[in-house]
Amino acid sequence: MADGSAAGARGAAAGVWRSRAHAELEAAARFSRLAEQLETAGAVAPVVAMARAAAADERRHAELCAALARELGGAAFTPRAVAGAAEVAPRGLDRRERVLYEVVAMACVTETLSAALLGEMVERATDPRVRETMQHILRDEVDHARLGWAHLAAERQRGCADVIGEHLPAMLAGTVHEEVFSSWTEHPAQEALSGLGALDRAERRRIFDETMRRVVLPGLRHLGIDTGRGEQWLAARLG
Repeated sequence: MADGSAAGARGAAAGVWRSRAHAELEAAARFSRLAEQLETAGAVAPVVAMARAAAADERRHAELCAALARELGGAAFTPRAVAGAAEVAPRGLDRRERVLYEVVAMACVTETLSAALLGEMVERATDPRVRETMQHILRDEVDHARLGWAHLAAERQRGCADVIGEHLPAMLAGTVHEEVFSSWTEHPAQEALSGLGALDRAERRRIFDETMRRVVLPGLRHLGIDTGRGEQWLAARLG
């Protein structure tokens, strides 16, 4: 590969990691809010503690992503203001149901997908620092996903109705769009870019599809959630 192509791939990867640093700060704000809401809603203590720990993890991830972006030659990272981490739960749910929806969307869906994507990227990493950063983040993302599944299981045992199934298409579409369906990492030197932690869109879509069908939807069904609408959305959106 020409030196110019390699440098271009590093520059593109730096932009991806800088964007991820912003996303990690947004995730930190959202987990911080969820920790407070979980406690207010009477969630079991271990889940509340996991949410607080997740917020701290995401702030640390932002620092790691920003440092990696700089090492790849990117511009200095300037955090954007995070305005309250807006809720995504639909109207018409009570407080406890809204918290459950938020946790499932953030942890069971988004963090489970994040772990799957990171696992694939670790396998393809060619840069030692990139691999080390992703391995560090991956360990935490697995725990963040467990937080969601633990809360959903606890709420179902406590008699909470299925407030997820009806809105599952909106949840899937709203929580994973940028990472999966955007073209932000399309690049002529895609092989080199994949080695720096940025899969192409086709790979991201494949991993999303497999993770939803093999992990997330079966997990939801196991806990008594009607996933029919989600399955229909996947079929229509991904074929």
